[in-house]
This record gives sequence, C-alpha cells and structure tokens, in this order.
Amino acid sequence: MTIFARIAAYSSYPDEVLLYADTLFEMATARGQPDFIIEALQSKGVAHRLLGNLRKSQEYLFHSANLAIEHRAYKRLITGYLEIANTYIANNYLRNALLYNQKAIGIIRSHGDKEQLAINLLNTGYSYYTLNELDSALLLYNEAVPIFREIGLKIGQAYTVGNTALVHWKQGQYKTAEKGLLKAIDMLKPLGDQFGMADYHNQLGKLYAEEGYTKAAILHTTDALTIAQALDLKEQKRDASLLLSKLYESQKDYARAFNHQSNYIVYKDSIENSGTTRQLANLRTEFEVSLKEKEIALLEKRQLLNRIYIIIAIFFLLLAVLILLYFRQRFRNARLLAENERKEHDVNIRSLLNTQETKALQAMVQGQENERRRLARELHNHFGSLLATIKVNMNAVDHAAVPNHHTLTTLIDQACTDIRNLSHSLNVGISDNFGLVPALTELTSHLRQSRKLEVEFSASMCEQQMEVRNEIIIYRIVQELVSNVLKHADATKLSILLTCFDEENLVNIIVHDNGKGFDVNAAQYAGIGLNTLKEMIHNLRGEIRFDSNSTSGTTVNIDLPITPITLNWHL
Repeated sequence: MTIFARIAAYSSYPDEVLLYADTLFEMATARGQPDFIIEALQSKGVAHRLLGNLRKSQEYLFHSANLAIEHRAYKRLITGYLEIANTYIANNYLRNALLYNQKAIGIIRSHGDKEQLAINLLNTGYSYYTLNELDSALLLYNEAVPIFREIGLKIGQAYTVGNTALVHWKQGQYKTAEKGLLKAIDMLKPLGDQFGMADYHNQLGKLYAEEGYTKAAILHTTDALTIAQALDLKEQKRDASLLLSKLYESQKDYARAFNHQSNYIVYKDSIENSGTTRQLANLRTEFEVSLKEKEIALLEKRQLLNRIYIIIAIFFLLLAVLILLYFRQRFRNARLLAENERKEHDVNIRSLLNTQETKALQAMVQGQENERRRLARELHNHFGSLLATIKVNMNAVDHAAVPNHHTLTTLIDQACTDIRNLSHSLNVGISDNFGLVPALTELTSHLRQSRKLEVEFSASMCEQQMEVRNEIIIYRIVQELVSNVLKHADATKLSILLTCFDEENLVNIIVHDNGKGFDVNAAQYAGIGLNTLKEMIHNLRGEIRFDSNSTSGTTVNIDLPITPITLNWHL
C-alpha cells in the first residue's frame, strides 16, 4: 500500500494516478486502514482536477477531509484543505480558496512544522496579492520572514523578499520595489533557482518600462528570456517576447521588435496548441482502447459458448442454495429495518430538541433587541421631554432670583445631551429598512472618525437576503468583537471580513487586529465576553477559532452554517 500511495502521489499522468489510487483504496478498505483510504481519496481528487473534472475532484477531496477530521488525521487534513484550495483556484473561486488556505494554516499552527507554516503563509499571501488585498498579503509575508530566517530556508527568504517587492510595486513604491526585486534575484542566484530569477527579471522589466527606463527594462527582460529559453519556460518566454517587442518598438528598432513579436506569436500558439495536442492524444488513446475492448469482447463470447453447458449444470445446484440464502437474507433485512427505524426515531427526537434549543436562543436575542429599543424610546420620550420641560421653566425664572441659575441650566443641557446619546447608542444597529452591510459600514465609519484606528471592512453576501432577526445576530457578534478590540487590544489596524458561501451554506466572519494579542486559554472576560460568545456560536451549530500572539495580533474566525435550525429559523 505504501508503494501504491507513492506512485499515485508522484506520477505525472492523471490516468495512472487514478489506476493506482483505485487499487490503493480497495486494499485499504479491505484491511481497514483509514490513513491509506484518505490518501487514496486525495490522489483521486488531484487526478480529476488535472483531467479538468473539478466537481468530481471536490467530491473526493471533501470526502477525504471529512474522514481526516473523523480519525483526527491532522496532517492528512492539512493536505486535503490545501488541495481543496487548489481546486477552487482552478475554478477561479479565489475567495473560497483563501478560506481553506486559512483553515490549513490554523491546523498547521497546532499540528504542523515551521517550514510548512512559512511556505503556506507565503503562498496564501500571494493569493491575497492576486486579489489586490495588499495589506493582508503583507501581513502574511511579514509573519513568514522570521520563520524562514529561523529555520534557515534561504529560498523561502528570497521569495518572501521578491513577493513583498511586488506588493510595494502595486502600492506605487517603485524604488522600494526595485531594491526588493534586485535583492531577491541576488539571493536566488547562488541557490540556482532559475525559475524564480526569470520571473523576477520579467517583473523588473515591466517595472522599468512603467517608469520609462527603456534600456534597463530591455536588459532585465532579455535576461529573463535567456533563462526561460534555457529551461523551456513557455509562459515566461511568451511574456518576455511580448514586452521586448513593445520596448524595441518604442525605440523605433522595428527589426528587433518584429522578431520578438514573431517569437511571441509562436510561443503563444505553442501554449494553446499544447492543450489541443493533449486532447487529441487522449482521444487517440480512447479510440485504441475501444478497439482492444471489442477484440476482448469477441474472445469472451467464444469462451462463453464453451462454458455455457457447465453453467447450466451448475445452475440447478445453485438455485437451491440461493433460495436458502434468500430467506435467510430476508430475515436479516427485517431485523435491520427495525433497528434503522429505531435509530431514525432517536435522530428525530434529538433534532427536535436541538430545534427547540435554537428557537430559545433566537427568542433571547430578539428579546434583548426589543428591550434595547424600549429603553431607547423611554429615555427619549419620557425623560427627554421631562428635561426639556424643566429647561423651559428654568428659563422663565428670574436669573437674579436663583444664584446658581447658569450652572443649573448648563447641567440640564448636559443631561439632555447625555439622554439623547444614550438613546441613540441603545437603538443603533439594524432596522427593517437598513440592512446588515449598511449597519456594519456605519459602524466602521464611526470607528474611523476617531483617527486612532485604521479600519478595513469588506462584505460578500449571499444571493438571497437574510431576515432582519438573523442579521441582528451577526451584527451583535461583530459589535462584541470590535468592542473587545477597542477595550483590550491597543490596536492601530482593524479588519472586518464578512463572506457568504452559497454552495457551502455558510456565513464566515473574520475580525483581525494588529494589537498586543492575548492568551486565549487564560484570559477572563466580563459581560457577554468571549466565553459567552463561544457558547452562543456553538448553540447556532457554528465554529469559532482564535489565533492570537503579540507579533501579528488577534484573528477571530467564525463559521455560521445557514440551515433551517440556525440562521433561517422561524419563531
């Protein structure tokens, strides 16, 4: 099984991977080896992704991840999450890919090694860079740098420097980007990493071209093309040829421009034709296999005629055995059916209890919201009016008759202001005509007004709008997390990310700050607190994870499933 697993893992031919993965799966299932079953499923998922069957790939990869969770096979789970992310990338679902990259990083922090953590921080940072979320990319790169330095992995240090330079380039810091790319090339040169050098030379060529330094751009792009030709890196040759064509055209060197433009077309067609050639080869293989199958079918038909008399003789003997087995199996099925009905009854009872518990939680949250509004109205309508009446009567009193008239008037004005502010703060949140995203946008707008906290908010909601009561739950969760940041974190940056995944029926909340962090296990909190928040999310069938340290701050990651007994229930 170990040999089959290695062949399936290292083979470059998807059909061969499927062949050995299927064999491994059958052997592991027969022998009850869950680790090999998980590995076989992951290999089958990767093979289907290489064949272009992305939906089938996801089915096998999610199956392997569920088994890994069930058997606490954390290293296999890490691999499964990373392959799921790669399949989402192949589907161009970068947001979903980032979700599973983050899940993998969370498990690596507890069960992986430092090298694996640093490499995945680097890769996930590049995904953020691709989505143009530059601050998030820099955050992960900065975390990876000391780890690469500690373990002495120089190639990782070089790629971190180069990728950070690309972020600075997008931010308009051309000089910083130029120094970083040159440094990355110098670091990769003694390591012999020609691929990385070619890519960074290409990037330098583009950077210099943007700045108008044509000669420097030609120099680095030519170096990139030379390395790419030596290694037959088709995409790099294509990009370098296109840029050189434009650069020489700007210098009116039309002969060289035409030459590089011709090479660009050749490389571009070669890349596109390679996919077509691969498809034709697959069709040819299928045709030849079909011919072989027909020859085998004819041979089997001749053999069948020779065996048919033997089969007839055996048939009557088997018939008696089958009748006996039939009644025996029927008895077993009746017993299994009764047992399954009992189990289904138990499941229905548990489901009913869970639904009642969840409805109670929803009623509690709705009651708290109604109480906030009642208090706000009481403060505004009763006490606000009462103070206004007192103020009118005080203005009618002779100033000279009351020695402290000015002081009393000032205190009444302050009380009116305090009552109004308190009423507004109690009633702030989500109304029936306001919505979750605008409410969170207003919350972050108020936070930015202090000018002491840099706030980033991003939301990607589901196609169908949630009910107001459900949006209130999400808003109060975010409000509590933000309140903890303001009270305890001493942070200068705060990031709020709200994402709804229709396919997974999942709402994901990520709140990150760059504060001083805290000890999740030892910390104690007053009020609703994180412990109460954990219990609330657990009752909603959700999942909450904390990642906190003094270097990178605190990240709270919450998954809330959208099911009839959680966010979309009805009272």
